[in-house]
Amino acid sequence: MNFNRLQQTRIPDLAHVYGGARGRTMSSRHQLYAWKALKEAGIKTIIDLRLTDHTDRLPALCEEYGMSYFHYPVDTSAEDIEKMVELFPQFCQLIDAGDFYIACAMGLHRTDIALNAYWLFHAADRGLQAPVIHGYRHEDGHTIDKLNRVLNAFYTAFTERNGTEPMPQQLFKERKLIIAQQARIPK
Repeated sequence: MNFNRLQQTRIPDLAHVYGGARGRTMSSRHQLYAWKALKEAGIKTIIDLRLTDHTDRLPALCEEYGMSYFHYPVDTSAEDIEKMVELFPQFCQLIDAGDFYIACAMGLHRTDIALNAYWLFHAADRGLQAPVIHGYRHEDGHTIDKLNRVLNAFYTAFTERNGTEPMPQQLFKERKLIIAQQARIPK
């Protein structure tokens, strides 16, 4: 992936992460100008974190530009957590492969939730660093309470679905402390 090419677009909130990129959703008509650059940069998959899309604009744009579309709905309800756990192996495969663009649109910091779940339950075991938090920044007056609620619910749902804990509770707590420290690092 050519991240320099993406930087030329001035996509809001753009950042390099795990061999891919995060930023504002590409479903907005305000972002249509950047699709050609996504293709030129080597993006192969768009990961959509919104719960629903009232149009089929994003999948259609992915098809038009020759990219895969993956819907990974992130939110706090029990049904959403169950869906996150169900789709988690596919989600991890896409992040591991790189060349992705991940985003949500609502200012709910779903990208932070998804990337921290990826790290905590998968990538930390491979020696990768925790992702930089962009939305739950203490310096911006936010806390990571919602992020922790989702991670806790994910742990519980994962355990119930698979019949075993994804990791010992102590390790889970240690990793959540690392995430909390990320939220305190100044931009």
